[in-house]
Amino acid sequence: MEMKITTFSYDRIGDVAKIAAGVWGKEQGAHGERVSRIFCEHLSRYSCYSSAFALQAEDEEGIQAVAFAWLPGDTNDASNWLRQHLDGLTEDEQQVLLRNEQYLTRTDSMLLSKMEGKAAKLSFFISRKLGYGTLILNALIDLLREQGIEWLYLWTDCTCNWQYYVKHGYEQIGQGIAPEFSTDTEDYDFRMFRKRIN
Repeated sequence: MEMKITTFSYDRIGDVAKIAAGVWGKEQGAHGERVSRIFCEHLSRYSCYSSAFALQAEDEEGIQAVAFAWLPGDTNDASNWLRQHLDGLTEDEQQVLLRNEQYLTRTDSMLLSKMEGKAAKLSFFISRKLGYGTLILNALIDLLREQGIEWLYLWTDCTCNWQYYVKHGYEQIGQGIAPEFSTDTEDYDFRMFRKRIN
């Protein structure tokens, strides 16, 4: 089977969490396997709002890339899901997961305040095979464009390849420091971007 881009099926969210674990799970690994697993699934659920703007790239080895977007006003059940999975965790483990959620919601809120016009937010974009990422992101942009969306906004942090967006014509519109993960010796920063797509 060659690579095929299709609408993301929400019952595959566990597959997305496994892909996320390969990238962000290592950071959470210091807090234990259970926290890492819940974090990766929560991040995946937090980022997926509607199958209308959620794509997957799949080949014979399974899902290799996903790209999700949301429109201002969209909601999901990720916060409820997380709270249902806090039982049985230590207070420290719970605080790690709630701090991550706080970071996501605060940074999203900052980006939302910058979004203008007919805009969407790229909420999740990950690829584990070279070339699949650009293909799926372009497919998502085409889908958004068909719906009259003019701007695509996103934020990404220092653990991600933010240079990818610069190379692909995105304009940096802001930068900030995440106090949740900064230390006395090192800032954990994030950058906000936008691109005109229509």
